[in-house]
Amino acid sequence: MKTYAKYTLILSSVLLTSCVNQNTKIATNIMPTTNACTKLDLLKSAYYDDFSSLKEINVAGRVSNIWKAKYQLFGENCQVFSWGGKQHTYSCNLVAPNEETAKSYYQSAKRVTQECLGEQWQLEESKRKHDDGMKTTFTNHDAESNEKVTFSTHLVPTSGLFSTTWTIYYYVGNSSKPSNNK
Repeated sequence: MKTYAKYTLILSSVLLTSCVNQNTKIATNIMPTTNACTKLDLLKSAYYDDFSSLKEINVAGRVSNIWKAKYQLFGENCQVFSWGGKQHTYSCNLVAPNEETAKSYYQSAKRVTQECLGEQWQLEESKRKHDDGMKTTFTNHDAESNEKVTFSTHLVPTSGLFSTTWTIYYYVGNSSKPSNNK
């Protein structure tokens, strides 16, 4: 009986080690860099393949398809979602401890995105419609309509019973409606 337990323990250890190594290999292949500009380029490339390489676990959604993302741009809440299977969007969010920190994150995301994307990308900043937050969108208006990927970051206040929290959202997708919804 001791031999059986010993072999079981060895086999379990080998399998566990191979799973950990496989997950490390997958993570390295998905995002092998910490350079912000390279990360944005990889996200832009993934957009043209409906973020297939970034989809991990399908999460039930009522109106859309949602996948937990294998790659986290920041935080631990990134996901890929699609509306009716026509458009896919990569999304991350991060809750800030206060308004000042949230605004700092938002300004940093805006600055880094502009620096990485370059001059052919137009920055459009505006107030959000349904709250006191801000929204910045980066679009390359010279791109063909089927290649028009949009990067955007949002600063969103969420009022609670005793305080207001601030969340920063970052999206990579297409801001125009699918052709069958015009």
